[in-house]
Amino acid sequence: MNKKRESLWNAATLENYLDTTEELARKSAAEKNGEHTAENLENIWAGLGDEEKSFIEFLYLSEKRAVVARYDDGLFSGLKAKEMLQIPPGVGTLFMQEFETTYAVPIAVWKKLRDRSDQFFSHDGKEKTRRLEELAERFENQVDALLKAPSSEA
Repeated sequence: MNKKRESLWNAATLENYLDTTEELARKSAAEKNGEHTAENLENIWAGLGDEEKSFIEFLYLSEKRAVVARYDDGLFSGLKAKEMLQIPPGVGTLFMQEFETTYAVPIAVWKKLRDRSDQFFSHDGKEKTRRLEELAERFENQVDALLKAPSSEA
């Protein structure tokens, strides 16, 4: 009865546990940052509709990667399904009576859009201002607020 119990945690088990935990944490961070979407951005972009591309262009020209908008709007749910937008962690339909939520372009996607903007958008100088005004008017009834999402990288 007084026999000492043998531990199930030996050095090999602990090492395996730590490796698995670290790998899961890396995968979770990569998914949160949209790294898998950024890697395939050219293919995803080719599959977007004109309205979807225009909305991402609107965010890019506004220099804001997050937006408060209706949760049930087809444009945003479509972009979310294609992983071009995310609902940030901890955010749901905050304003349940209005069914609004926050959507944000994943950090890695935003960085790639900014780094290779000429591959996705084609305008310069005054044309950018005119295009931003045009897109702002187009999406004004769908967007309640544009937000600069907090991040040191975006």
